[in-house]
Amino acid sequence: MILRTPPPSKRPRADADSDSDANRQLVIYEDPPPPAPLPESAAQDLDNTHFLCTYQCRQMVKAEFIEALSTAENQVRDYQSKLEALDINFRKVESERKKFLDQLSYTQQELAASKGREHALQEQLLKEVTESQERLRKQIQLNSDLEVKLQNEMNIRAKAESHAASTEEKAKSLEGKLSHLSESTEREKQRLNDELTQLKRDSKFSVSKITANLEKVECRANNAEKEAELLKEQLEHLKDRLNECLHEKIEVEKKLATLASREISSTESSVLVKELQQELQNYETEVREARKLRLSYENVELLKEKLLEEKSRRERVESELSKLQDVQLNIEKLEDQISSWRLMIKDIPGVSCFEDIPIKFSALQKEIIDGKQKEGEQTSRVKQLQVALDVAEIGKQSAESEAALAKEKAEALKSEIKQIELMLAVVTEERNKLRNMSNLKNDEAADGSKSISTLQALQDLESSLAKKDDCIKELESALHEQRAVNNRQHEEIKLLNEKLHNELKRIKSLERESDRLRSEISLLEAKLGHGDFSAANTKVLRMVNTLTVDNEAKQTIEALQTELQKTKEKLKAVEELKGQSGDTGKLVDSYISDKIVQLKEQIATLEKREERYKTVFADRISVFRRACCELFGYKIVMDEHQRPNGIPVTRFTLQSIYAQSDDEKLEFDYESGNTNILVNQYTAQPEISRQVEIFIRKMNSIPAFTANLTVESFNRRTLS
Repeated sequence: MILRTPPPSKRPRADADSDSDANRQLVIYEDPPPPAPLPESAAQDLDNTHFLCTYQCRQMVKAEFIEALSTAENQVRDYQSKLEALDINFRKVESERKKFLDQLSYTQQELAASKGREHALQEQLLKEVTESQERLRKQIQLNSDLEVKLQNEMNIRAKAESHAASTEEKAKSLEGKLSHLSESTEREKQRLNDELTQLKRDSKFSVSKITANLEKVECRANNAEKEAELLKEQLEHLKDRLNECLHEKIEVEKKLATLASREISSTESSVLVKELQQELQNYETEVREARKLRLSYENVELLKEKLLEEKSRRERVESELSKLQDVQLNIEKLEDQISSWRLMIKDIPGVSCFEDIPIKFSALQKEIIDGKQKEGEQTSRVKQLQVALDVAEIGKQSAESEAALAKEKAEALKSEIKQIELMLAVVTEERNKLRNMSNLKNDEAADGSKSISTLQALQDLESSLAKKDDCIKELESALHEQRAVNNRQHEEIKLLNEKLHNELKRIKSLERESDRLRSEISLLEAKLGHGDFSAANTKVLRMVNTLTVDNEAKQTIEALQTELQKTKEKLKAVEELKGQSGDTGKLVDSYISDKIVQLKEQIATLEKREERYKTVFADRISVFRRACCELFGYKIVMDEHQRPNGIPVTRFTLQSIYAQSDDEKLEFDYESGNTNILVNQYTAQPEISRQVEIFIRKMNSIPAFTANLTVESFNRRTLS
């Protein structure tokens, strides 16, 4: 096929130049009309001039004309044969095009390799170059922004260092205060120790005194017990004697009564009276002694009571001594705690007393939270930069591939343009020759010697030129169609590239999500291995903007700078490749096809992984549903739908395992954190509606409502 493009203008005429510049189309030169018949006088003059020529001259002219005519006829035959061959080839191409419509992509690639896109592809290449330059500018701007951020970070670090120096000075001053406080606390400790030793001495002295008194009292009690026993024996003996005396007194009285009857002399009676008086006095003294013994016995009982009291006091003192040992242990523990607290106070800057410690801890917790927020912001920024770099790399690769394709297409266009120019040069040469021949034939026709064969040859040449014009028009239409097809292919390629970019972004987002899930799993495993974390009991101190964070930020910035340098070098290489020629397009096509295959394989693996995750999640969800059914007594079915306004709503259908029919179901709608019960045949019953009114409407407790229903259904089931 021949591209219908204008040849370079040679400016043969001014008006022709203006027409060619205006239309930029091929113009078929038409032979000038035959000259008008000359008047008879002029014809006679010409005949006279012809007659003046010799015979030899006429023969030479005739021979040259015949030779030129024969060469022209041969050229006409050659052109006809070429035209027939071109027609045959054109028919073959049409038949092949109809046969291989199914393999349109391959034929389009072959045609794209053979036929270029002239002006549109150059504009596209310029657009791609401008886009790559804009991307480069954006990358440079990002680099400058990162440098500004790095400078800000450095300034922040300098401020932090100055703040750290000031805090160190404050810490030194606080250490002086702490040393003063420690001295005062040591003095207080010494005083307390002295008091403790004094109390120990007093307690020991009192214990020894109490023990001595107890021993004395015990000795006295033992002696009193012995004396009481002796006195008891004496009392019994005296009682016996008293009884004997009383018995003797009674006998003596009887005797006196008997003696009174008798007449005894006064001397004997006086002697007996005196003896009796003495015996009575003795008996009185013995009675007094018995009374004294009785009093001493009572005193012994009192001493026993006092002894018991002293024993109880002794036991109390012993218990107080054991308590004193416990108090000493507690005092030692308190001293250890005080020393540890003092050490902690010395290590903590900004703390002057024990009351400042919770304030300092709260301030440190706030600083930790702020540091974590800053760290999260920095990590998010780093991830955004990584994503931007990945997008830039993808765009750079696509730009390189498109630039290589554009180069290849430009080279193909250049080659086709050269071929067309050569063909146009050949056509112009043939046209000039035909013009010369037509001029010669017109001159001969003026002489009246124009032959029928030359007329036929001219007609044949005109018809062949018309056919060639038709062929050129058909080729131009085919070229326009091919350009449209190529444009459609370009649009499809762009769409595929966009899809590839989207898939790459989706893959990266899935990878980030998988990394996040792995980190959460590792954290949960660590919690399970080391116990659950409690913010109330666990206190961790971390510094803000540590050296590790600064080093990581520097490393990320350096890596980003190296990647930017690499992208710049690759863009330079792309610009250098623009001026070169070769089979780079084929290499780029093969690279793109391999890359597409690799991406498809990655997508397939990710889809398989996603399916595995879905199966695992489905299994876990089924286990969770069974567990919920076994634990809470309800089968839960979840369904999602949308309202007419587009708001998503999740519907939960609950059926108790103790339900007696399939109609006993509860339906709830969950929407943006709110759960509402729906009215159906089961909830429309008066008993159920009353429970709904009490538990849900008034008390706002769905769990109480479901629990009450389970209990009632269980009772009905068991009773039935």
